[in-house]
Amino acid sequence: MLDSRDAHRGRARCGWPRLALAAAVVVSVVAASRAHAQLLATGRFVVVPEESRIELFVRDNVGGFRGRARDFEGAAVVRQTGERSFVADLQVSVSARSVTTGLALRDGQMHREQLQSDRYPTIVFDGMVTTDAARVIGTFPAMAHGRLTLRGVTRPVSAPVQVTPLPDGFRGSSEFELRMSEFGIPIPRFLFFVAEDVVRVTVELRLRAVNRS
Repeated sequence: MLDSRDAHRGRARCGWPRLALAAAVVVSVVAASRAHAQLLATGRFVVVPEESRIELFVRDNVGGFRGRARDFEGAAVVRQTGERSFVADLQVSVSARSVTTGLALRDGQMHREQLQSDRYPTIVFDGMVTTDAARVIGTFPAMAHGRLTLRGVTRPVSAPVQVTPLPDGFRGSSEFELRMSEFGIPIPRFLFFVAEDVVRVTVELRLRAVNRS
């Protein structure tokens, strides 16, 4: 007959496989989470203006005109939320005074009447970009959601984004439409030109890592 010490040793031997299994599970989970963190760079990134562009196109009764922002800045904080899922908290700030169409008379009217640049000097997007289809090589789709403040009016906006990983950051591009009337902007009229309400915006941002992890 087994005494109490033999029974205790028997129970201890039976418990080791369970402990080993639990340890293996913990190690696997930790290893998986580390593997996920290596998919793409995370951390803080800043917009490189000289390698980025923000442009607009407005149709009018004779074809339309283009404009661009010459002075802007931005930053994003990227974090991984799943195996291929990422979230980037993004803010972009544009100097309203820097928006130009290449025609001085039209620009003067735009800054005075449409943008009121002296009163509202900054155009700001504050939101996030999300994806569950990230990849190391090539371009993958994402969505931008946030709030755009223009001429003192803030509205929700969303747009599809194409993201390309780079050795030291990312490149993101998007096209979307805004309506001037939604931001209280009067429809531009210049001489015999009459613009439409819709503005087509093209954004291409080059983001470079600050603290890479």
